[in-house]
Amino acid sequence: MSRILRTENEQLRLPLRLIWNESERRLRSPIRILFGIVIVFLFAGFGSGYRPTLLTDGGPIPEAINSLVRGLPQSMGIVLGVILVSVVLDRRVLSDLGIRLDSHVWCRFAGGFVIGAGITALSVTVGTVTGYYNVSGVHVSSGPAVWLLLVGVTGLSQLLIVVAEELLARGYLITNVMEGLDSIPVLPRGMAAGIAVVIASVFFYLTHSARGAVFGVMAAGLAVLLGVAYVLSGSLAVPIGIHFGVNFAGGLLGTQPMSVSLVQLTSTTTVAETLVLPVEAVTVRLVGAGIAILVLVFWYHSTNGRVRIIPSIVRPTLRWQRNSDASPEQS
Repeated sequence: MSRILRTENEQLRLPLRLIWNESERRLRSPIRILFGIVIVFLFAGFGSGYRPTLLTDGGPIPEAINSLVRGLPQSMGIVLGVILVSVVLDRRVLSDLGIRLDSHVWCRFAGGFVIGAGITALSVTVGTVTGYYNVSGVHVSSGPAVWLLLVGVTGLSQLLIVVAEELLARGYLITNVMEGLDSIPVLPRGMAAGIAVVIASVFFYLTHSARGAVFGVMAAGLAVLLGVAYVLSGSLAVPIGIHFGVNFAGGLLGTQPMSVSLVQLTSTTTVAETLVLPVEAVTVRLVGAGIAILVLVFWYHSTNGRVRIIPSIVRPTLRWQRNSDASPEQS
């Protein structure tokens, strides 16, 4: 069998070398990504087909809890799918995906949250000043105690979705694309990171454009910010915080009306049903994302003395090799 698979120099024959990375004992990056995305989508599809209703009573709290429970299977499907392909296909440890649970994880998350919430707040503030938003009311729809409970349940519901999406789009996709591109000697690491961020952003457009092309463009633009946050920090906590901040602030400030909304907004147009999101707001959000990228670059340049792509993103810690000091060649 070895004579069929290998040359006289004990190298794999050419067709197999295009598929199998012998030094890392795993499939090449493009093949792993293709199979991995398909598997994750299958898990997500299975999860989305199960939408249980836990409470039958009416009211904001039962509705919020039901929304949390209905979204849980799909989010868990994505997470389990990513874990499976990372362990089996990638043969890596999960910390490679930006899962850094150290003492600073909450600081990274909080910093990202401030940036994300600031982007949404900027679009609402500019809208109320320029007129594409009208504020029809500012109040708490329920009593303070009920509202705080709703905030907790709604926040947890949104956070589960955000964690699943970031684990897939940033942790899995960007990491694998960068690992593959980093093996090309003539390609600078910064350019490899840029290509990976763009690919993840296109992926985000495709998975969000069902709500309309303009909404998909906004999602892709924000995904550039999320990708930059990941490659500069090496931690998913930052993009998770930004993503959660954008969504959660949208609920509180009324761009995504729900029972926790403090502000009731109206607009003459919207880019997606169930949202109060005119094109002007999308434009301001994209401008805010651009400003946020500059803020991140300034921050990491100030703290690190330079802007750099975190090297650990392109250096996989393979499970079969984690007890060895040897560093594998990049695929």
